[in-house]
Amino acid sequence: MPKQKQTRKRKHEEPAAKPEVEPDAPKPKFRPFDEAAQAEEEHLSHILFGGAKTFLQCLEEVEQEAGPSQSNADSGVGEDDSSDNEENVRKPAWTDEDDDGIEVGQALEAQRRKLPSGGINSRSNKYSDLLKHKFQTVVGTPKWAELGKPKHADSDSDEEILRTCGFISKTLKSTLPSTLLEFKKVRDLNRETYSEGPHINTVEFHQTSSVALVAGNSGVATLFAVDGKRNNKLHSVAFERFPIICAKFTRSGNEAVLGSRHSHLFSYDLLAAKAIRVNLPQGLTRAKNFVVSPDSQYIAVAGKWGEVHMLTATSKERIALLKQDSEVTALEFNPSGNLLFGHGDGSEVTVWDMKMHRVKHKFTDEGCIQGTTLAVSSSNQFLAAGSAQGVVNLYGMEDVLQNKLPKPRKTILNLTTGISDLKFNPSSEMLAFSSGDIQNAVKLFHIGSGTVFNNFPPFETKLGNVGRISFSPGSGYLAFGNRKSVVSLYRLKHYKNY
Repeated sequence: MPKQKQTRKRKHEEPAAKPEVEPDAPKPKFRPFDEAAQAEEEHLSHILFGGAKTFLQCLEEVEQEAGPSQSNADSGVGEDDSSDNEENVRKPAWTDEDDDGIEVGQALEAQRRKLPSGGINSRSNKYSDLLKHKFQTVVGTPKWAELGKPKHADSDSDEEILRTCGFISKTLKSTLPSTLLEFKKVRDLNRETYSEGPHINTVEFHQTSSVALVAGNSGVATLFAVDGKRNNKLHSVAFERFPIICAKFTRSGNEAVLGSRHSHLFSYDLLAAKAIRVNLPQGLTRAKNFVVSPDSQYIAVAGKWGEVHMLTATSKERIALLKQDSEVTALEFNPSGNLLFGHGDGSEVTVWDMKMHRVKHKFTDEGCIQGTTLAVSSSNQFLAAGSAQGVVNLYGMEDVLQNKLPKPRKTILNLTTGISDLKFNPSSEMLAFSSGDIQNAVKLFHIGSGTVFNNFPPFETKLGNVGRISFSPGSGYLAFGNRKSVVSLYRLKHYKNY
């Protein structure tokens, strides 16, 4: 018989108990506190704090210096601190005493530079104040650098620095960039008609409504609703044998004055859509060149032999007769309307006082042989003068009113033919000028940097011979009227308003 396999059960031996491992912890190194250790501690405490009594005295002095409002600053219980509602006027982190001692004259002599005299540039002023004024004019004061600030704003000062430096969020630029101009060509302003030319002599934007007036040699004046997409025609009026050479809105906004080479002009009521013929005063045989004062009280009309006839804007009656030495080629009021500037057939510019109706000052336009145009910035900081030689001089207003031979802040020589029109944009950041003698002769000058925008006009643009330039009240639109009945319209993207 076969032997049966005997199954043996494995005995599960219990594992041997592991020896207990003591944790490798550092052994205490503190020695028992005895009299020697206590004596040593008291010796060190005396060195640091000067003993218990001296230490308590120091605490009391600190508490008195801090005042009652800060003694329990961390308690937060039932205390009414009225100073929380006041502004915490902070002091600069540091000041350099050497900078305060340097005057403008010393700094300019060391740098071998010259600045226009007067105002902040006075040689006796502090040079640090001049630099601060220039920085705030160009850049402004960042929020994190403001000294007057509420207390609760201090806790977020670090975050404000990062935000304004562009690490977390970017803020919108308030000043016009000087490198590239962002723009878009939109539909021609007078695309529905093209009947005002061939020479477009007037392109005027209304100051309060998104409306533009276009007029030209055909004797047709048209109002357009400006939106950049359709530019719908609102109304059109034609004058027989009356080529419109000059047209202006009055500041009231309800009237447009239309002039020509005839001895009468037309006053066009925009609300009633009605034109009224008005005869010019005796001795004034044309109204080809005139300007309306900012307060709409006066109309200055250039006559013959250097005469300027001052008319009331309401009745068109003459109230004064001004005179300059040469034929008047351009007229321009300053923003307040108390001064009238007149360029001549020579190089001299005359300044009249409107309160006294007499000549206040004369100065010579540098490098000019025959003046053609004038423009004054809305900020009253600058005056621009154009000549038949293609030269545009940009002056500071203080310079031309105080000197007979003022030095231009900038002489612009980008065009080589006669300047036909000059316009500052309403924010006084840009100067546009053109020449109607050749095609596409248009330039936009950035005043802050003193440079011309290189990307305008774009390559292969067909602006034609531009004779008139106009900015909308918010600089959102820029229009160019040429000598082939076309008014080109551009949208300037930096400016958000009409």
